Amino acid sequence: MRRAAIAPFPRTLRDNPYCDLLYRALAEAGAKIEDAAELSPSWIWRNRREVAVLHLHWPEFYYRGTNGTVTVRDVVAFVFDIALALALGYRVVWTVHNQLPHEAQRVDRFIYWFLRYTTQTVAHCAAARDLIGPTRREPAIIPHGHYIGWYPDTLSREAARARLDLERSNKVLVCFGQVRAYKGVEDLVHAFHKVSDPNLRLVIAGRPASTADARALEEIVRSLDDNRLQLHLRYIPDDEVQVFFRASDFVVLPYRNVLTSGAAMLALSFGRPLIAPRLGCLRELASQGCALDYDPQIPGALEETIRTAARINATLLGQRSRKTAEALGWERIARAYARVYGLRGAVNNQGAEPPRRASAQLDGGGSLT
Repeated sequence: MRRAAIAPFPRTLRDNPYCDLLYRALAEAGAKIEDAAELSPSWIWRNRREVAVLHLHWPEFYYRGTNGTVTVRDVVAFVFDIALALALGYRVVWTVHNQLPHEAQRVDRFIYWFLRYTTQTVAHCAAARDLIGPTRREPAIIPHGHYIGWYPDTLSREAARARLDLERSNKVLVCFGQVRAYKGVEDLVHAFHKVSDPNLRLVIAGRPASTADARALEEIVRSLDDNRLQLHLRYIPDDEVQVFFRASDFVVLPYRNVLTSGAAMLALSFGRPLIAPRLGCLRELASQGCALDYDPQIPGALEETIRTAARINATLLGQRSRKTAEALGWERIARAYARVYGLRGAVNNQGAEPPRRASAQLDGGGSLT
């Protein structure tokens, strides 16, 4: 008889502890996690009696090359692997973090279409569910868990600001995460520059996706000659993450398109409110008192929201942000996933919202930290 084992793809990520936290919680709840799973015909065949579930997160990792290139051979191999797993009785679950991969190509649309009609999809919120598009099976809604306790969090606000050469009286906006075109960091810099408040500061921290992204942003900042701007364009190690969040009043996520955002959950985990567009799961945070939101389709909307942030006290918003994060514990999320996996005997599987019909809306993209 097959054991209740789960094969995650991927098991861990360098820049985001999401998978580590999810599978740790599932293991603590009694599920068996295959830490060395491979998405290959031989592995799938050998483990057909031991593994019950293949769990995909970012499927493009398994058919795109390291520089984003896609070959027919890799696409055919990926589709064959999934088809073989299904034919052998595996349950294939796909958590849809992005509506489409970043810098999507035509083949990405095909792969995502194929997965929507062959796997059990999971969305992090109702808005994300409705944007996934038509699916063979009803998507389940399981929220993104918090990052509380993962990163060191010992610095005071004053100590964090001293590390960044910021004054206690400054109103500090932080944009944190990998710098990529879809994240709208250049739009944020221009909007911020138009707000002339001398007490306002903008700190941008994160590793650029490419040298070209770094050069483009550095050139814009240089041309504006605004000494209220700080750039920290590098990988931020875990022990430094707290510096940027503890120094901030607001965390700004100026995405041009997004479905779900790990950076948003990271901000809430540090008790920091957001400035965010009404897109994907971010649109729900303003109604929970965690964000100042804006319509990204309206010219000047981000600029006006920054002006609002400069005027108000963010303390209450920050308290609500932390409470929202605390409610999203991984134990509850593990039980919800166990229910989707169908592992009734292995885990106390309660907590997933019953699936509902998704709308037929397509197109878009974006994601995470």
